[in-house]
Amino acid sequence: MELVTVDGVGGDAKNWRMTAEERQRAGRKLKARRVERGLKQLEVAADPKLGISIGTLQAIENASYAVRDTSYEKYARFFGTTVTKLLREDEPRSLTPADPLLKDLNEEHLEIARQYMRARKRVRAAIETILTHPDEEPLTAILARAATLTPELRAHLRHLLEGSEDWRKLVEPIPHRPVTGKK
Repeated sequence: MELVTVDGVGGDAKNWRMTAEERQRAGRKLKARRVERGLKQLEVAADPKLGISIGTLQAIENASYAVRDTSYEKYARFFGTTVTKLLREDEPRSLTPADPLLKDLNEEHLEIARQYMRARKRVRAAIETILTHPDEEPLTAILARAATLTPELRAHLRHLLEGSEDWRKLVEPIPHRPVTGKK
C-alpha cells in the first residue's frame, strides 16, 4: 500500500483564495500539460524542483482533497506558468482599437466576427472545432472550396443543403458526434 500526503485544511486565509471550481479547472489544465509532455505523475513528483508529494500532485489533478494554493503554484511553476495565467487562458480578452491583434483586420473581417458572435452556441463550437483541430483539415478544405464558389453556385449549394431530401440522405448515415465546448 502506498501512503500519500495531502495538505490539510488548516491553511491560513491566503492559502484559500481559489474557489472549488477554479481548483478543478487549474487541476485539469495542469494535468493536461503533464500529459502533453508525456510525463507520468511519479516522474513529475520525483523531480526535486517541484517539491510536492505524489499524493498532493494527484489531489491537485483530481481536485479530490483540499490542497493549499501554494502547492498549485509550485506545480504551475514546474510548467513555467502560474495558476492565475492558467485560469485566465479561457477568459475572453477585451480588445481596444489600437490592439496589435486587430492591425491586419479589415471591415469584412470585423463583420465576420460580428456574425460569428451572433451565431448559435452550437454553430460557434463547430466553427472552433474546425479551426482548432488539425484532424478537421479535409472538412476545412471543403469549406474553403465552397467559399470560392460564385454567388450563384453558393446559393445553389445553400438551396441543396437547406431543402433537399438528397442532402438528408447523405448526412443520415454519418454518426452524429455532438459538438461540445472548449477542451
